[in-house]
Amino acid sequence: MTTSPRVGPPGEPPQYSPLPPEVRRPLPTTVLWRWRYESVAVIGISTCGLLADHAGRLSETALVAAIGAAFIASTPPLRRAVASRVLCIVSAHRVRTGLAHAWVHNRYGRLPAILVTRPTDYGESVTLWCPAGVGQLQVSAAAGVLRDACWGAQHVQVTTDPRRRHLVTVHVVRRAVDDMMHG
Repeated sequence: MTTSPRVGPPGEPPQYSPLPPEVRRPLPTTVLWRWRYESVAVIGISTCGLLADHAGRLSETALVAAIGAAFIASTPPLRRAVASRVLCIVSAHRVRTGLAHAWVHNRYGRLPAILVTRPTDYGESVTLWCPAGVGQLQVSAAAGVLRDACWGAQHVQVTTDPRRRHLVTVHVVRRAVDDMMHG
């Protein structure tokens, strides 16, 4: 069984306690929350397709969708906006996977919850709600694993909210920006 050091009184050697064998399985509501964007997209596209097919307008609906996709692909600002939102969704999944593989969880096997992922000038900003027993120190120790998990990341920087220590932000840096964090 794998063990981890537990900090004891100053001057005494650390005591070891067993780690949980694996990350705890999420509840069905947690799985739905994690895959909410993909679920809404699949349900929306399926519903539009069924309604268009029922009305006998499937070819017209497909044509409008193709024109919309071509317009987005041919307009650079729209293309960048869509690509950054897609990268936010992908980064949230990759950060969660990196946290699980780096064993960043509490004694009960609970992973930090991803609250929001935002696009930034340098890449993405992923805000985590850490359960008791997990904080910036544990997430910072896993920065290398998180960088490797996030496709194309140059490096990962971890910060915490000064007033709410359980809120930790993982900055996934994909592009160099001068004075990225300003401190």
